[in-house]
Amino acid sequence: MAGHETQTRWKTATSRELTPTTIAAGPLIKLGLVLGLLAPAQALGQSSDDALAQRGKAVAQLHCARCHVVSPENRMTGISSTPSFMIMVAALEDWHDRFATFLARRPHPAHLRFENEPPRPQDSPATLAEVVLSQDDLEAILAYAEKLAATAR
Repeated sequence: MAGHETQTRWKTATSRELTPTTIAAGPLIKLGLVLGLLAPAQALGQSSDDALAQRGKAVAQLHCARCHVVSPENRMTGISSTPSFMIMVAALEDWHDRFATFLARRPHPAHLRFENEPPRPQDSPATLAEVVLSQDDLEAILAYAEKLAATAR
């Protein structure tokens, strides 16, 4: 049920139709294998929620850490004018809505797209390095933020 609620939230936040049939499975499997998080999490006896949050942390470190501090490991990186994940979940009452709608919030629409959307034009500025995310990536990032929020309280 929680996955369905998240899917509806993303659909509302981005005004895009995202269903399991619109997202190709091949890249998701490759991403899981590259990150090496799926099998080790289960082998260590982690719950599926913990594994999803770990995957969300890895995705956030890969894509979000160029602007945000996403974990203690990258606390000396990011852009000082962007809030860290921990500050958002600890200090903002609406943090969940902010994470759920980040794709619609500036500057994210300029450089983020879903994997089923067409690529950006080749003549885009170099400062807009494209980030391609899947619905599963978004759910994993939200799971990581929820885990951060639980530890912040």
